[in-house]
Amino acid sequence: MRRFSDLLSEDTNQFGPGTDLLISVLSVLLVISLITSHLYRVERQRNNPMDVPASAPSPEPQKPAVGGKFKLSAEFFSAADFFPRPVTRLVNPHGTEKRVMSIVRDYRTNAEEYPYIFVIGHSSEVDDPDAFDRSISARRRRNIEYALRRAALISGLIQQHLQEGELDFLVTASAGEFDLKNPGAPLSQENAWVEVVFGREWKLPGRTPVQ
Repeated sequence: MRRFSDLLSEDTNQFGPGTDLLISVLSVLLVISLITSHLYRVERQRNNPMDVPASAPSPEPQKPAVGGKFKLSAEFFSAADFFPRPVTRLVNPHGTEKRVMSIVRDYRTNAEEYPYIFVIGHSSEVDDPDAFDRSISARRRRNIEYALRRAALISGLIQQHLQEGELDFLVTASAGEFDLKNPGAPLSQENAWVEVVFGREWKLPGRTPVQ
């Protein structure tokens, strides 16, 4: 997990050295995450008009949306897949690994049409009970970070099965608590999940690597 090791190395030091830099980086990631999540929701609603809120009963399992700029993976990771502390510890590593391999197989089946893999972490509005700063803004920053760490963990597992050229298409982001799966119950751990989405686009048109 060479690209995500820094995110996974610590879970409790919220106010130590480098906190300001971390907050700045998370702010940039938040903007990217909100844009990605918004585009994804628009495409999901356009391609699956019968989609209903997560709290409503569903007569049959939802199928991944087909068409448009995004395609949902059949696999996702709920809060129950992670320990509360540290958030980067898996409850069932073997079972998670099998689901990750399923994601990679699904990705390669659809890579020609959907070359990007988005791993997006989400959070509920539950706060750390031991946090010193209990303000809303501080809670949101913490939840952005926790959601990103869970997403980074899954991305790290995925990247182990990707070839070098495929790694350029792996995108990890955090929506924090700003894209609740169940808005009617913001404290529900149903909102603390990691979704995987295949996409056609991400980088701005015409953008080229820095020389």
